[in-house]
Amino acid sequence: MFERIFPRLKFNTTKPVLWFHCASVGEFNTAKPILKALRKDFFILLTYFSPRAREFLKTQESFYDAMHPLPLDNPLSVKLFEKQANPYALLIMERELWYFLLKGVKAKKVLLNAYAKGSFWERVLTRQFDLILCRTEKDREIFEGYGVNAIACGNLKVVLEREEKRVSLTLREGKTVVAGSFHPQELPFLKEFYRRLLEEIGQVNLVVVPRHVSKVDVFMEGFKEFKPCLKSESREDCQVIVVDSLGELFYLYAFGDLALVGGTFAEGVGGHNLLEPAYYKKFVLFGPHTHKVRDLEEFILSKNLGFNVISPQEAVVIAKEILEGRLAYPDFNLQDFAKQVKECYLSNLYKILSDAR
Repeated sequence: MFERIFPRLKFNTTKPVLWFHCASVGEFNTAKPILKALRKDFFILLTYFSPRAREFLKTQESFYDAMHPLPLDNPLSVKLFEKQANPYALLIMERELWYFLLKGVKAKKVLLNAYAKGSFWERVLTRQFDLILCRTEKDREIFEGYGVNAIACGNLKVVLEREEKRVSLTLREGKTVVAGSFHPQELPFLKEFYRRLLEEIGQVNLVVVPRHVSKVDVFMEGFKEFKPCLKSESREDCQVIVVDSLGELFYLYAFGDLALVGGTFAEGVGGHNLLEPAYYKKFVLFGPHTHKVRDLEEFILSKNLGFNVISPQEAVVIAKEILEGRLAYPDFNLQDFAKQVKECYLSNLYKILSDAR
């Protein structure tokens, strides 16, 4: 708390400083493509709000140059921080609308990946921004109604940049369903779905990727009637494969004909990344528990890239249509769309930051 009240910054740089604020790990991950690009020309001073984010951010030093907790929202702390940082601009992710921060900082201010809720304080505080880069045309209209310069670029969360990685997977012939980021409490849904799917269309491979690799044994036991194998065994006679390796889910979606995304089929989680299968033009099925990824759900449904299903029976009906080729994937390329979104953010940022370069 002391360093938030009386911030002390220690860095030297010849580059112009950008103060970039991300409240949480989630916001930081969303901002990564922007941070990576901006760091080539600017010194990135990253601030955060969540104490739990600190340890994670320490492992992400390739995306920023210096890090400090967000100063406490009072005139003295904000003034001390800005005087030491001397930023050319303050860039804030999503909805971090702190009164004294926005009123007190003299540097240019930009709000990124913004979305409007229409509240009184939103109307008052967003007027402090020189530019708002927001998700939708509806958001833009609301912000412009407040008298703010706003541009709709799209949801920055669609920009999923991954390093090239070769992943192997031994599969039997036939269609394949990849079930990603599943939790033990979702096992009954997945088992019932798979059992019914086999009854409907016969041979189907199932690749199960537990959310936590420590739970591999739970899924191996849960699917024992199907004689599952671990991915590390690389056997060719398995119809159910439980993945026991880390950091491969994104790439494993490429092997599937259909994806199910976990964290959505049981209460208490709220969902995981629904967009990853769409990067490989794979339909995605997900459950009703999506409160943490509601914006991604809306995007997926608006582009007809997936389906929200309530029961295993409903999931099987849709899966059968997809796997038997009666439901064609829409003419939409998420990778191309993501490039357009990223370019919109960066081009407009560089315009407002042009005097500093």
